[in-house]
Amino acid sequence: MRRRRFLGRVGVAGAVGTAGCGFRGDADGSGGDGPGAGPSRRFRVADEGFEVAVDDGGFEPIAVRGVNLGMAKPGRFPGEAAITRAEYDRWLRLMGELNVNVVRVYTVHPPAFYRALAAYNRSHADPIYVLHGNWIGEETLREAGDATALSAAFDRSMRQVVDAVHGATTVEPEPGYASGTYDADVSDAVLGYVVGIEWPPAVVAETDRVNEATGYDGEFLAAPDGSPFEAWLAARLDAAVAYEAREYGTQRPAAFTNWVTTDPLEHPYEPFVNEDAVSVDPDAVAATDGYDAGTFAAYHVYPYYPPLLNETPAYANYVDHRGEPNSYAGYLNDLVDATDHPLLVAEFGVPASRGIAQRDVHGRDQGGHTETEQGEIIAAMYADIREAGTAGGVVFSWHDEWFKRTWNLAPFSDPNRRPFWSNVQTPEQRFGLLAFDPADAVPLDGSPEAWADATAATAEREPVRLGDGADAARELTAVRVTSDAAYLNVRLELAGLDGEPDWDATNYLLAIGTTDAGARALPYGVDAAAPADFIVRLGGPDTSRVTVHPRYDAFAYEYGAEAGLDLDRYRNPIPGDFTPLRLVINRGYTVPVTDEYVPFESVETGELRYGNGNPESPAYDSLADVHVAPSSDAIELRLPWGLLNVADPSRRRRLGDLWTDGLDTHETMESIDVAAASYAPDGADGTARPLDAETNLTHAAPGAADGALESLEFVPPTWDRPAYTERLKESADAVAEVFERYARGEE
Repeated sequence: MRRRRFLGRVGVAGAVGTAGCGFRGDADGSGGDGPGAGPSRRFRVADEGFEVAVDDGGFEPIAVRGVNLGMAKPGRFPGEAAITRAEYDRWLRLMGELNVNVVRVYTVHPPAFYRALAAYNRSHADPIYVLHGNWIGEETLREAGDATALSAAFDRSMRQVVDAVHGATTVEPEPGYASGTYDADVSDAVLGYVVGIEWPPAVVAETDRVNEATGYDGEFLAAPDGSPFEAWLAARLDAAVAYEAREYGTQRPAAFTNWVTTDPLEHPYEPFVNEDAVSVDPDAVAATDGYDAGTFAAYHVYPYYPPLLNETPAYANYVDHRGEPNSYAGYLNDLVDATDHPLLVAEFGVPASRGIAQRDVHGRDQGGHTETEQGEIIAAMYADIREAGTAGGVVFSWHDEWFKRTWNLAPFSDPNRRPFWSNVQTPEQRFGLLAFDPADAVPLDGSPEAWADATAATAEREPVRLGDGADAARELTAVRVTSDAAYLNVRLELAGLDGEPDWDATNYLLAIGTTDAGARALPYGVDAAAPADFIVRLGGPDTSRVTVHPRYDAFAYEYGAEAGLDLDRYRNPIPGDFTPLRLVINRGYTVPVTDEYVPFESVETGELRYGNGNPESPAYDSLADVHVAPSSDAIELRLPWGLLNVADPSRRRRLGDLWTDGLDTHETMESIDVAAASYAPDGADGTARPLDAETNLTHAAPGAADGALESLEFVPPTWDRPAYTERLKESADAVAEVFERYARGEE
């Protein structure tokens, strides 16, 4: 199945699906949802997981096939609550087509979400249920220290959740939160509540330290032997369940969010003390005889972090239901065996990002996957989740989130401007099944019409001809430059490629200058200079890369001491020296029990991948950087802004002089200098063959004079709101298929 859907610019009429259906006859769908609009449902947790009863029927099991839905979109922080009714309608329809039966939300969304959900469920035989949470920010928790100081605010937020799902409240505007009139009663679709966030161990420890361990005995939930933090959670859940029972005469399952770091298991191989310092045990919180709906365990479980998932031999060597080694399945089976409550994996997934942040011992890394690979891994993880005997799983996430940061790249971008551009280097931004592509992006498939409005320059001088049959491939007829919210794009047009280039005879070099540093000696023995902060060498699929002038190497500045680099080389580089672009993925640790030291590790992120970047092409490769198009005698490449030290392309801002001003100083780029050249390599390392000429370059565009390349001056556009299109990623196909397979097995 191939389900690529280009939905046009956001807000385009006609892509709405079920918008406006059935709200008290209002054509625009702005009214509320009256009583009796659908079947009456009751929900409970049984021994194996969730169950639902429709009208007066008996309870039937339901396994969760879910997606997590955040509240952000391009150009907006989540607290702006800017998702529209048309978007919710469209997304719910697509979720249904992917066999999703549960959508999890972390907080109260705008009223449009609940209206759209009510409309969807009225018009579809198979409803989409909701797992609803309340948001309590990590910074708020850390500032409080003792979680009990937030009890009143927590309870108030849960009452608001309950009122919202019953369509019975008006929320006044408050910065950072959704507001409006909540008049769509979706309570018959709310499978349960999953409250809170991944609890910081320091907050758990502080709460346990300053409070007496007296347990909690409530009307609906109790933690008689629980720690102070577990008792606090039991009290919060009890208050929410009691409020709904009192005000609306109903109850449904409720649980709290948990994660590997605070699970109740012992992890002797975990190298970081804080990652196994405290436990929050779902089994410590139990339903009373008055709580028929019941409680469950809800965990966020990813395969690559904490390191215990890689370092624990019982996990790394665990053999899964396929007969393959699988640390993720090993941990899940351990967790399920240690948990009396039914267990929901409330978050799982991997990102389809260019950059990478963590390794998994079996290849399920945090990043570095194509969209196809992302789907294959998510599908395999869902199978692991189900085969472990859980209540189901919820994929993280429905859509990409441009506002997110990742630990190894966060220092290099402007935190106040992250939602305004797409940083394809950052794994945290690319977990979605739904992609947001820049509306004006070039397809990277050789199509010349996509470059019609690009800034262009033709070669001003004749090439050096070597008479070896490759002269046409080395002759540059033009260089074109354009950009979008994700990439700087460059197209080299050549006199003739005659098929794939003979990379032993022809290499290409791009000099890219962003800092106005002036002409610098270039590498690869080309015996030329140019305004260059970055050098791109195109030498074929296995030998193409971007390198950086050492003084502008952000990795060396931030992580160089840990990586063991000679920092004097970076502060005071020698002429012609350019260094690899790297990403740190592990800062080093010692594994307890074995005392094995796992050293600092980085990957070369400047390596360039060849492929077709057009999502409509059967040959689509979402990680493609370079495309060779013999039919149009062109080579195209796209360079992520994050690779070029651009902290905010929407304002044309870059990192400053690192060794003088640090990472917090951002400078404005008036323009970007781009110079292109070709040369005949003399060996596999890309060194140029010596020529009896002014330089060892065979051609240049716009040109070269007196040993220096001339540059095309490109002025990237700026923007206030990014224009983008929506597209289901290739990963959605695999998710739809695995969800369908397990749905059939439930029948």
